Amino acid sequence: MARKSVQPQDGILVTRHLTKQYNGGVVLDNISLAIEEGKTTVIIGPSGCGKTVFMKHLIALERPTAGKVFFQGKRIDDLDEQRLAEIRTKYGFCFQMSALFDSLTVYENITFPARQHYRITDDKALDKMVKQKLALVGMDGFQNYYPASLSGGQKKRIALARAIALNPEIILYDEPTTGLDPITSDVINELVNKLKEEMNATSVVVTHDMKSAYKVGDRIIMLHNGRIIADGDADYIRNHPHDVVQQFIHGRVGEAELAALRLGGTRFETQFTPKDFR
Repeated sequence: MARKSVQPQDGILVTRHLTKQYNGGVVLDNISLAIEEGKTTVIIGPSGCGKTVFMKHLIALERPTAGKVFFQGKRIDDLDEQRLAEIRTKYGFCFQMSALFDSLTVYENITFPARQHYRITDDKALDKMVKQKLALVGMDGFQNYYPASLSGGQKKRIALARAIALNPEIILYDEPTTGLDPITSDVINELVNKLKEEMNATSVVVTHDMKSAYKVGDRIIMLHNGRIIADGDADYIRNHPHDVVQQFIHGRVGEAELAALRLGGTRFETQFTPKDFR
């Protein structure tokens, strides 16, 4: 379970009583959580439970309705965009659908963060940086390709290379294996682990892929109805007694949903055929 009293110094990222509402509906409900430096924390839970919304608060892309967010002991949720710009250079963000710029080459995509934040005076150093980052994800040689010519897995790897372009202290992954086949998904899992080790990065991974969660997570947290209902390592999650946790990790539909699906009265006397719409 989450610790009852979480302090700003307890982790590299800390939320205290974090609450988010949209039009009166509660998406995040009083979450206090400390994320340990140098570890991979995985956030799981059903669609709409607030996983991605929570992660966006960690980088202040979303602002809380109530509560606070801290990075390295300093509050960030109340900073203006100018002061946040410098802090965000310490983050890398790998988006769910890669979010590469289609009109830019792989090289231009990876150099985009550096050009946005810094005045570039050494093009050779930039070339070297791109080569190093692509080599880390096994994609060196693709500098002049455009995203349209890449597979889904290749796009994810390029997105990872862009996420680590500025040597971030924290890497945020939003559903990194979504839409990928099992083998390509495992490649991404291996890269998540590799980048944590080689860059000594703190990683936060939002996913519904339990195979991925078990492989990359030092700690797995499950959200349900905007609250933390499970928090521990892989073995703890596998053996958690909560029915909702077991239904989710095993991909089983709940009894209430089954009952609704099995309701009678769905057979209609009138049936339409294609010719009725000609």
